[in-house]
Amino acid sequence: MGLSIKSIWNYKCPKCRKGDLFIKPFLFSKPLDMPKYCAVCGQDFEPEPGYYYGAMFLSYIVFTTIMLPLALLMVFYFKWSVNASMGIVIAISIICFFKILRGARALWIHIMIKYDPKVIKH
Repeated sequence: MGLSIKSIWNYKCPKCRKGDLFIKPFLFSKPLDMPKYCAVCGQDFEPEPGYYYGAMFLSYIVFTTIMLPLALLMVFYFKWSVNASMGIVIAISIICFFKILRGARALWIHIMIKYDPKVIKH
């Protein structure tokens, strides 16, 4: 089985797809707090220091893939001013910031760790 969009979107463990990747409840002061291990299967969520460094690049790619065409569409198709389109892009960025930030981490760990339907808790 490949990547599961549903488990990435819901921030679930890549190995068992049942445990939570992030500590609940969500706190704005600590948006990236993760448990050390999956509560269901025991998967280590930070196998090495700096593990999520690549997620930073993924978030940049995802963000620009969404926002750049949006800004270009507003400026060239709808004839908005650059300032107005940047205002909309900034507003959308503020709204989507935590989802993209957490989503990039979830995508990164799902790319690196494969799903195992037979996994059991240690």
